[in-house]
Amino acid sequence: MKHRVDLYKQGIFKSLFLLGWPLIVSNLMQTFYNAVDAYFLGKLGKVEFSAPTIVWPLIFVFISLSIGFAQAGVTLVAQYTGASLKEKAKKSAGQTITISTILGVVLSIVAILISRPVITLIAGNESREVVKFAVSYFNIVMIGLPFGFIFNSAASILRGWGDSKFTMNLMFISTVVNIILDPILIFGVGFIPKMGVVGAAWATTIARIVAAIISIEHLFKGKRGFKIDLNDLKPDFELIKRVFRIGMPSSLSMSVTSLGFVVIMKFVSSFGPTVVSAYGVGNRIINFITMISFGIGNSVTTMVGQFLGANDIKRAEQTVKVAFFANFTIVFTLSALTFFFGGRLTQFFINDPEVIKVGYIFFKYVSFSLPFFTSMSVFINTLVGAGRTELAMIIDITRLWGIRVPLIAIFSARFGFTGLFFAMIISNVGAMILAYLFVKFSKWQKAIIKSEERGALDDIYQ
Repeated sequence: MKHRVDLYKQGIFKSLFLLGWPLIVSNLMQTFYNAVDAYFLGKLGKVEFSAPTIVWPLIFVFISLSIGFAQAGVTLVAQYTGASLKEKAKKSAGQTITISTILGVVLSIVAILISRPVITLIAGNESREVVKFAVSYFNIVMIGLPFGFIFNSAASILRGWGDSKFTMNLMFISTVVNIILDPILIFGVGFIPKMGVVGAAWATTIARIVAAIISIEHLFKGKRGFKIDLNDLKPDFELIKRVFRIGMPSSLSMSVTSLGFVVIMKFVSSFGPTVVSAYGVGNRIINFITMISFGIGNSVTTMVGQFLGANDIKRAEQTVKVAFFANFTIVFTLSALTFFFGGRLTQFFINDPEVIKVGYIFFKYVSFSLPFFTSMSVFINTLVGAGRTELAMIIDITRLWGIRVPLIAIFSARFGFTGLFFAMIISNVGAMILAYLFVKFSKWQKAIIKSEERGALDDIYQ
């Protein structure tokens, strides 16, 4: 039990910190190894650098399906843990692993089959020289997709139980593997040939395979204090139904919003490799900031889930308030740094005067909308922890397809590439307001697990 954070042995803020800091470190490491890819690919030129940038939204369309079902694992394990129903928590974890693994294999095959025509469409004539690099990168990353699904599910299960350090440890190993392999496979060493963009993709895929193997070993051997058995993988149609009930809205939400980013990348690509490169650098740097808030948000999911499972509504509501103010304060401070030094950060990744100029403009416009965008994740994760993923889906789809995509289409035609940044500002602020209204006026305070399952345990923590 030493790995688990017991939410009733410390206050809200301390629990948020204990759960949050490993997730923040995990997300920063994820972003860091994406930045490592960017750094080495930037040495090859802006065409090679643009390849992962163009296909990343498409990659995330497929990864998002995994994240959605992983969120179902978090919600169910958290609420059953809060209700002290250990066997139900284990069985829910097993069903989540089974569904995610099957889904990962199927989607990997589909993704590779459709890759070339879809990527050619995204790149368009303006960035057609990027296509051959982008297709190769995408297909190799998709080979590792099932392993990414397994890792995401295992990490989410343990996070719902209260162990967020496991994700951090796995991300550390994965990041180290990726950092070591990146320069070796991209530039070649000894008998290993220079692979360029393909080498970066293989580094990412191998790192995911390593993480998946370790995560499964830990779950089945109970090395973190939470153990599942082969029997937990056998279909339980009541729990499968519940996993789909929670996971499907999240998966659809993330997939549909990811498709929105594919459309956005089509507009970005229309301005050529210079803007694509600056946009890619800008997003990578911003990810260092937003990953902090995603760590806080994921802590909210666990805490809200466990408190609602224990029928402790007051603490669930307090968690949301504390997380919001902590997130807004931290992100506002960091956004001030990108506002003043964004141009220099762009130069670090790719020393091209035109790219640096566009990067400078990007940060001047976008920086101070980030506290609003990241605060949205606190409210969305509140709904996920409560099992109200259908509401989170509405927010995600509306903020992208209802606000950002239409505004990008209008503003980019009128203002050029700066119109992309205007649209980002408006959609980021609008997204937070929308998410807040959903949390304010929805009845999210009711747990999704059945009251008869919880039984007499309702009064334990009163």
